Amino acid sequence: MTVLFAALIVTPYRLRCLSLSEDREVHMSRLAATANVTPSHLSRIVGRLEKQGLLTRSADPEDARRTLARLTQAGARLVNEVEPGYAAQIRSRVFDLLEGQQLEQLERAAEAILTPLRGDCVDLLPPRSGR
Repeated sequence: MTVLFAALIVTPYRLRCLSLSEDREVHMSRLAATANVTPSHLSRIVGRLEKQGLLTRSADPEDARRTLARLTQAGARLVNEVEPGYAAQIRSRVFDLLEGQQLEQLERAAEAILTPLRGDCVDLLPPRSGR
């Protein structure tokens, strides 16, 4: 599956962003911010994913100026298939190399850096003790 994602120029995390809400819909502007890409770059990525049948786009019924991206069943299956391996790679290449105190320091440092830059992303993280 890694080759597929490389060909689509999208990480499993970016695709996973589409399934943030219970109904697997998200506004394109939020997706762009969460994925940390420009709206034009996201549009190209989403176009590729749409051609592959992994998501659809539609106007927001409550605000026609906004576009919703919706993960298809095929897209959801792909995310569920790929995400465990992706997470395992991150764990083995980053977190398994650190010990308890180092992990806590990394978490505090990352939060201190990201909060002013990307508070919207930090808000999506699960709560931790001491936050």
